[in-house]
Amino acid sequence: MKIVCFGDSLTSCGGEAGRYSDVLQDRFPDHTIINKGVGGEGFEEAGERFAEDVLALKPDIVLIEFGANDWWRDERPHDVWASDLEGLVTRMRDAGIQVVILGVFGQYRDSTGALVEKTYGTDERAVAYQQQERAIAEKHGCAYIPNIQVDIIENRCGWRDRNHPNENGNRYVADAIEPVLERLLSASASPVRKPGLMTTRDMWDEAVALAPDQLAAVDGARRISYAQAGEMVAQLAAGIYSLVGKGHPRVAVFLPNCLEYFIIYWAVQRLGGAIVPLNTWLKQDSLAAVFKNVSPDLLIVRDGREARMFADIASDAATCVVTVRPGKDADLPTLDSLYESDPSIPEIALSGDDMSIIMHTSGTTSVPKGAIMRHSDLMFNVMTTINAHQFSTCDVHILVNPMFHCTALYSSLPTAAYQKTPVIITSDTKPEGLMELIQTEGITTFLTVPSVLQRIVALPTLDEYDASSLRLVGYAGSPMPVSTIRHLQDHFPDVEGHNFFGLTETTSMTHVLSGEDAMERPDSIGRLLPFVDALIVDEDENAVPAGTVGELLFDRSNVISGYLNQPDKLQAAMTTIDGREWFKTGDLACVDEEGYFFIKGRKKDMIIVGGENVFAAEVEGVLFGHPQVREAAVKGVPATGVRASLGEMIKAYVVPDEAGLTEMDVRKFCHARLPSYKLPHVIEFRDALPRNPAGKVVKAELD
Repeated sequence: MKIVCFGDSLTSCGGEAGRYSDVLQDRFPDHTIINKGVGGEGFEEAGERFAEDVLALKPDIVLIEFGANDWWRDERPHDVWASDLEGLVTRMRDAGIQVVILGVFGQYRDSTGALVEKTYGTDERAVAYQQQERAIAEKHGCAYIPNIQVDIIENRCGWRDRNHPNENGNRYVADAIEPVLERLLSASASPVRKPGLMTTRDMWDEAVALAPDQLAAVDGARRISYAQAGEMVAQLAAGIYSLVGKGHPRVAVFLPNCLEYFIIYWAVQRLGGAIVPLNTWLKQDSLAAVFKNVSPDLLIVRDGREARMFADIASDAATCVVTVRPGKDADLPTLDSLYESDPSIPEIALSGDDMSIIMHTSGTTSVPKGAIMRHSDLMFNVMTTINAHQFSTCDVHILVNPMFHCTALYSSLPTAAYQKTPVIITSDTKPEGLMELIQTEGITTFLTVPSVLQRIVALPTLDEYDASSLRLVGYAGSPMPVSTIRHLQDHFPDVEGHNFFGLTETTSMTHVLSGEDAMERPDSIGRLLPFVDALIVDEDENAVPAGTVGELLFDRSNVISGYLNQPDKLQAAMTTIDGREWFKTGDLACVDEEGYFFIKGRKKDMIIVGGENVFAAEVEGVLFGHPQVREAAVKGVPATGVRASLGEMIKAYVVPDEAGLTEMDVRKFCHARLPSYKLPHVIEFRDALPRNPAGKVVKAELD
């Protein structure tokens, strides 16, 4: 049969292949479902296209959904609206068409599962609309659904206005419509694209089942489909299970971007485990702190050399070590050997509250904190990512951000699986290599840090590459110079630029600055995304007016459940204001009258170098360890000259304890104890540091 979906924005929204009609088409593949939704319409506009968009198609069934826009506009009496509805229903019934009236004003299901009356988007007129819908349906023998949004109101399934469903929300809408279509079509719906995706494992299994031939990942010459990746993931999961002897393993990964990382990520999710990404720039003391906190069951490294580096760190007999490359250490299993296991493993229970990722933050001390990302948190971030960047099922994503970073593991990998799209993996940040990939692979989205984009716009041969496939460039991690934004627009005039913002502790990105806003407000992190609530307060935790600088707070619902083995750490950063819990970020910010946020500084004295967070206290702690250093202070200064792409440089002010200390002495000492991105770029020797009456260093007086 032929089914026409005739309605307004609630019929047309959902993104590429994400409308409720698209979901229903997959569930009823033997029938033809045509979407004729037009956003912003009321019955007057719809009536003008009714003959062409509905009657001319000679459908067997029409799903008609109007009402919300007429109600919002409040320009015509509800009786007139009802007369329009009945007129169209009459014409369809006279043509022998079966009609289903889809409402939006009926009851919805609250968090307890009970049906309750709407309190948002309703009034006496809305009640009248619903009563008239029901009466018309009964009079003409039409099926009637009082509220197609019954299961998505306040369920974090919407677009920026929190009301229009995204693809995930439209799965729930399709669920509301499905029983009616089953009855009218005398057919059972296929159990696909259901809204029961609660974990990243659910997303992966659906991608393998529904898009087996779709390209999943590319790494150099290696290309695998979702079916091929699914087999590899199943085999590796079995190998890991056989090696560690249990489900829910904690797997530490010390690798650069590569296809192996991709397969490991999904194999760990399949086992219900938690992946522990290790920053490959960290020194041994920080890595040791991570191991002590996590006690991983498995460590995966590149080769024997790295395995030996971890020998003391991962000395616990409970930690198995696996290398990607075979080498002289014959006693260590290789990743390839794990693929030889029987792919069948016991069913491992997994819920949305289970850990998926343990992401360690940088801190002002040498002990990193392990932020716990649950599966439910990742599910929300996937929806937020799609929302923020308008990702679609037609996208091809380049994955150049380090896979030990939040953007890769929180957003890029799970979102690609959810939408069954490919990721092109690279560890090469050279502009020539990146532009070559964009050209040869037809890249559409490019998320990175400003320093990478600065090197790209400085490439003399940039215009020789074909970047016509590119539609989005997103950047985060540090401020983007206006000159770079202008260069990007000059070279890629049809590409939209997005600045996006989020913290390791937030369960998703929280802000996005898109399009022309990036030129008008280049220093802004953008507006809040749907279902993200923030507050800016003064020292007394009173909300400040627009334009006033204060501390940025996020609502408890937007924050991780806690830090692994350090429950007090998160609680110490929480505060209660008017009965509501908020997370204190330590960032100083302000918001303007139009809702654009601006980061003004950091209470914790953090420096952002090329997208990497560096805490001044950590560098100061190393300097204080030098036997010839009496005093030291560190601050961020604007990067200039050849280092301009870093955004900020680390400047160290050192008071020697004795004569003879050289800049080279300090650099060598720091190099042995800090990763490269935390090394001071500028060292200035002083006789003393400025201090206030309380004895604290006044960094504002350092220049």
